[in-house]
Amino acid sequence: MAEDFRHSARDSMDRISELPRDILQQILNFLSQKEAVRISVLSKSWRYNWCIRTNLDLSYNNFRGSKLQFLSVVDNILRRQHDERLSLSEFHLSISQVYPDHTSVFYLKKWVPLLTVIGVKKFRLSVYMSHTHHAYRKPPLKLPPVVFGAESLQDLHLENFEFDRKTIERILPWKHLRSLCLQKVYIEDEILQKIILGSPLLETLNVQGDCRRVGTVNLNHLHNLKYLSLQLCEREVDQYCSFEIHPPSLETIELRYSNISYHTGDDFRNLHSLFISNVRPSSLDRLSSTIFPCLKRLTISNCFGIEEIKLFINAPNILYFEYRGLKVPCISFAATSSKWKSEIYLVYQGSSWLLKLNELLNSLSHSEISLAVDQYCRINGNVMVRENVHNRPIVESLRMGSDLVIVMFFICRPRNIYGYKIKSVRLWKFLMERESGNEDELFRGLEEVSIETRVDIREGWRPSTSLDFKLPGLEFRLALKWRNTPL
Repeated sequence: MAEDFRHSARDSMDRISELPRDILQQILNFLSQKEAVRISVLSKSWRYNWCIRTNLDLSYNNFRGSKLQFLSVVDNILRRQHDERLSLSEFHLSISQVYPDHTSVFYLKKWVPLLTVIGVKKFRLSVYMSHTHHAYRKPPLKLPPVVFGAESLQDLHLENFEFDRKTIERILPWKHLRSLCLQKVYIEDEILQKIILGSPLLETLNVQGDCRRVGTVNLNHLHNLKYLSLQLCEREVDQYCSFEIHPPSLETIELRYSNISYHTGDDFRNLHSLFISNVRPSSLDRLSSTIFPCLKRLTISNCFGIEEIKLFINAPNILYFEYRGLKVPCISFAATSSKWKSEIYLVYQGSSWLLKLNELLNSLSHSEISLAVDQYCRINGNVMVRENVHNRPIVESLRMGSDLVIVMFFICRPRNIYGYKIKSVRLWKFLMERESGNEDELFRGLEEVSIETRVDIREGWRPSTSLDFKLPGLEFRLALKWRNTPL
C-alpha cells in the first residue's frame, strides 16, 4: 500500500509538472513567495519554478551568501524571465550598500532595460546600509540614470538614493506612471520638478527626504492626484520645501516638514483626510479661509507657532480630530452634521496653560473629547484657575498618571478617568468630599463615582471588587456620572 501511495504521489507531481507554463505560473501566484520556495524541494524539476511567479520580492537581507552571489542569483532570475518570455508584473529588490558600490550600479544598469522588456509594471528598489557600515555613515547610492528610461512603469518606489543632475539626463516621460514613492532621498527641487513634469498621470505621490537648494515645486498639472504625502526640507538650514497643489482631485494629504500653497477659495471637494505635522504657521493660517465639505479626519501635530494664530475649520462632515503638541492651540470648528470625536495630547505647563486648555475644550464641546496630559513640572496656580473658569465642559476620557488629575476638575467634568493614580488616596479623599455634604461647585452635578475594571481591551468594563486590587494585570478606570446640566 505504501508503494502504491508513492507511485500515486509521483504521478500527481508529474501531471502538475506537465502543466502549461502559464497555468503553473497562475498556481504559484496564489501562494506566497515563501510558500512557493518551500514546494521547490518536492522535485528537482521544481527547484526554480518559484522564479516564474509574476511578482517577485528579492532581498539580500533574506539571502544566505555573499552580496556578489545574491546579485548573480537575481541576474539569473531576470535572464530566465527574459529568455523564456515570462510575464513579471511586480518586482521588489532590496540590496545592501557598501562604499563605493560599483558592482550594484553595474547590475542595475543591466537589469532595468530587462524589466522594461519583460513588462514590469510595479518596481520597488531600495538600498539599505549593511550592519558593518552603520557606524560609518556614507552618502546614499547615486541612482543610475537608466531607471528613468523605464517607460512602461505604472508604480515606482525608490528608497535611499541620491538624485543628481546626471540622474535625469536620460529621463523619459512616464506616460503610464500612476504611483511614485521616493523615500529617504537626497534631491534638488529642480530635479524633483522635472521628474513630476514627466509624470502627468500620477494618482499617488510620496516624497520623503532631504532637499538641496530648497524652493517651490509645482504640482498644479497633476489633475489626477489623489494621495499626496510630503516630507522634504533642508535640515542643515531648517528650510522647508514648498509645494503648489491642485486641490480638487486630492483625497488624502499628509504634510511633514514641508509647506503647501494654494489659492484662497480653491476647491477641496474630495479631501477626506488631512495630516499636518511640523509645518510653518503660514500653511496653517490658510486653513481658516478654506471650506472642506468632505473632510472626515484632521490631525495637527507639533506645529511650531500654532499658539500665535486662531484657526477656524469649516468641515461640516468632520468625524475625527486629533491634536498633539506642547502648546495649546486656539481652534474652533463650524457646525457639524453628525457626531464626531476629538483626541487631544498635551504636556502640562502651568496655570495659564490650564486656562487656555479650558478654552480649547469648550470650543470642542460639541464633540466627544478624549484628553491625555503628561506632566513634568510642578502643579501650581489652582486658585487663579478656579476664579477664571466659568464653564467646565464634559470630557469623555481623561488619561494621565499624576495628581494633576485633581486639578483637571477645575477646568472640565471627566466621565472616565484612566491612569495608575486612579487608586491614589489623595484622589479618593478629594472625591469623597462630596459625600460629606460639601456643596463645592466642583462637585455640582456629580451623581455617582465608581471604580471599574477589565482584563484586556476585548472585554467590557465591570464594577471592581476589593479582590481586584490584589490581582496583577488588571486595568482600572474611574467612572463618574454627571447630571447633564450646564455649570
